[in-house]
Amino acid sequence: MLNYLYNSLTGFRNVFSREKTWLVFVMIVLGFIGSTEMVGVSSFCRFWLLDIPGYHTLNHFFRSSAWTLNGLLNHWFFFVSSQGLCMTSQGRIVILGDHSNLIRDGRKMPGVTTLHQESETQSKPGYFRGQCWGAIATVIGVAPFVFALPLMLQIHQGFQHLGREANKHALTMGERIVDMALSFALKTDNPLVLTLDAFFSTKTVFNRAKTVYSIALQQPLVEIIVRAKKNYVAFFPADPKDYKGSGRYAQYGEKIHLMEIFDYQSYFATVEARIYNKIEMIKLYHLDLIWQPLSAPLRFVFAETSRGRIVLMCSNLSQDPLEAIELYCLRVRIETMFDMLKNVIHAFQCHFWSKRMPRHSRKPRRNSELITPQPEDLPTVQRCWDATEGFVNIGAITLGLLQLIATLFSAQIWQQYEGFLKTRSREIPSERTTKNVLAGLLMRDFFNLAPSAIMRKIRTTILKGKIEDKIFQNSNAWAREAA
Repeated sequence: MLNYLYNSLTGFRNVFSREKTWLVFVMIVLGFIGSTEMVGVSSFCRFWLLDIPGYHTLNHFFRSSAWTLNGLLNHWFFFVSSQGLCMTSQGRIVILGDHSNLIRDGRKMPGVTTLHQESETQSKPGYFRGQCWGAIATVIGVAPFVFALPLMLQIHQGFQHLGREANKHALTMGERIVDMALSFALKTDNPLVLTLDAFFSTKTVFNRAKTVYSIALQQPLVEIIVRAKKNYVAFFPADPKDYKGSGRYAQYGEKIHLMEIFDYQSYFATVEARIYNKIEMIKLYHLDLIWQPLSAPLRFVFAETSRGRIVLMCSNLSQDPLEAIELYCLRVRIETMFDMLKNVIHAFQCHFWSKRMPRHSRKPRRNSELITPQPEDLPTVQRCWDATEGFVNIGAITLGLLQLIATLFSAQIWQQYEGFLKTRSREIPSERTTKNVLAGLLMRDFFNLAPSAIMRKIRTTILKGKIEDKIFQNSNAWAREAA
């Protein structure tokens, strides 16, 4: 397991122009895994026993010109696709997309805007200050033991802080998620099926997905599966036989509310499906109808499950309806991914800010009132923005490596796990369990007198032998406790 982790990190060497910068990247990834707490860069210093100069080295890494976030993510895309674990549907890699709002109280942090609280809990305020993060993830493993492996995260609001004023030509939040999926598809040359919730059932999302066409497939490179809203309507295609006058043929036939389809139960077939990780019998039906915002046909899938009625909109008219409903039910995995990033990896525990940012209020205010920095300060604010995204994406890469290790080495992880679990919910260990096992292995390698090659480079290049006495003292104390 540890060798797989080290070999994976060695593959990132070409992303960085300097070996020392790459070693700092390795320290950060291993710090995410090994730290018992995470409150930002300071936690990495405590894990690696660094002092003030070490803190400045780690802090400078996120603003260094020796690497770029695009280069890092491009390598991560190729690495994930080369593992052969991505779930596919009709030859397309399954991608999940969603947003998550993160509370931020900093007054000089870029990307902090007024966000709406979507929770139904009345004790929470309706609006708060924070950052809106968009993410895409691919599904790895075999159902029901699957993970949503994070591919990319971006801040999707507050672009006024970068001097980009909002206008009618600005991309919507849904279009930004589609653009992230398109970047993965173009970099890896893989067709995708993107699964989204009802928030993304808009005209702009479908049109954005059609902007890149695959000549080999004779189809768009990214197909969309999205849940329809309950008040949506659609039209049957017009019957040419009904044409009786001059002018062009009618395009729209009879109008129907989508939820009214469930009144015709005789059309539904009863099939077995995996709905939210449970096998059950559902009623299923599909129709190819014209959706007026697009003026084009879509495949509508109607499913009646134990969780209620679900209507899906599929841009691929040949999409299998049973597979579509099962793929949509996997979308909940991205919610679990956000939970792991927040509470296990603590990837959002960064506090980058800039003195060049205009001070904004902690009280929720209209986003149209956001103040743009002075033109000469925009590059500095951009670096701060990039540092924030870099920190979060490195945390996402760490989570992805844990998920890959959990999938490939599940038996070894359970053999070496020394914690207490009342029951094992599934055969594949969770990210938290995998993190606990790897953290112990990293500590043993760190205090080992003959460490691995990467650990030896870290100790000689970054730590420079200044804390060798501390390592030996701690290793002797650790050996006495183990005895």
